[in-house]
Amino acid sequence: MISGERVRFAREFRGLTQTDLARQIGVTQPAIAQIEGGFKQPSGTVLEALALKTGFPLAFFRQADPPDFPLGSLLFRSQAAFTSRERSRVFRYGQLAYELVERLLAPRVKRPAVRLPKLERVPIKDAATLTRDALGLPPHQPIANLTDAAERAGVLVVMLPTPIEKGDAFSAWTALQEPTPMIAIGSGTPGDRARMSMAHELAELVLHHSIRGRLDEMERDANRFAAELLMPEEAIRQEITPPVTLTQIARLKPRWRVSIQALVRRAYDLEIVTRRQYTYLFEQIGGMGWRLKEPENLNIPAERARGLRKMIEVLYGNPPNYTRLATDARLTVHVVRKFIEAQAEWPTDRSTDLDQTDAAPTVISIESRRKIH
Repeated sequence: MISGERVRFAREFRGLTQTDLARQIGVTQPAIAQIEGGFKQPSGTVLEALALKTGFPLAFFRQADPPDFPLGSLLFRSQAAFTSRERSRVFRYGQLAYELVERLLAPRVKRPAVRLPKLERVPIKDAATLTRDALGLPPHQPIANLTDAAERAGVLVVMLPTPIEKGDAFSAWTALQEPTPMIAIGSGTPGDRARMSMAHELAELVLHHSIRGRLDEMERDANRFAAELLMPEEAIRQEITPPVTLTQIARLKPRWRVSIQALVRRAYDLEIVTRRQYTYLFEQIGGMGWRLKEPENLNIPAERARGLRKMIEVLYGNPPNYTRLATDARLTVHVVRKFIEAQAEWPTDRSTDLDQTDAAPTVISIESRRKIH
């Protein structure tokens, strides 16, 4: 038996419509709809063509349906930011990573306990402060690596081997062995923008685990949370003082690891600068061509998640045995290699902290990882 949902999965993963796929394999669009709906089984010839055109092995389609995976923050932004095709493509990338962890890795590898809070009706500033505390971060200092802090707190962070247009990232509470927060980050996003996206998705997980109120208000709250998390009010008031100049702001970018534009906006939101001054500063930014690309000498290196790759290395070696992993996951070597290589490599000096047993290899615990930082 062939899973129609797997056929739909593969098609959307490749960014194809039913008409696109039908044309490529020489059948009609209604035939694809019937296969995906489970009303018709494809012939051997059609199945081989499906595998060839989508790049998934035959074994992939012969599995049970993929596990349930929530849309999460993709649902919040689907109308404003994503086309239906783009949302489906990004969703399938996240679902593939989720299935890889849930079915193949999580039952055999112990992960850090989840310490990210779920908050209800808490003021935004307090929510950001509580989240810093849960992540083990000081209340008023710059965050050196937000991705690493999130992973330590049990967030499953996945670097996707593809950009996420108009969004950079998305998040969801999943159900692995226990409710687990997951954030997926698209490739190619500048470091300062990716950190802001990570903070925004942490807001979605902390504040919006259940949809309450208007979506535009939820988006505004998430932006306020991200700003407070990365640029705490008390600290910014001490470091950005009148008269505010672009030179002063630019000097703070490497310290706070956010964009110059984000710092200017934060100064305006905290009423450190007036509306007129804010407009003038952005006119200067535009005049220097910094709206799209800020000075290269102030670039912030992109953070990359390590946890997923480490789980794979525990079970499949370092470097991983791609062929064995692909066989177990019922994927092609090309797909699993792209996923693994999108994740950051684990520093070799941490290898001795890995606690393995014959039955259940264990990823570095929160406590033991903290000792080596």
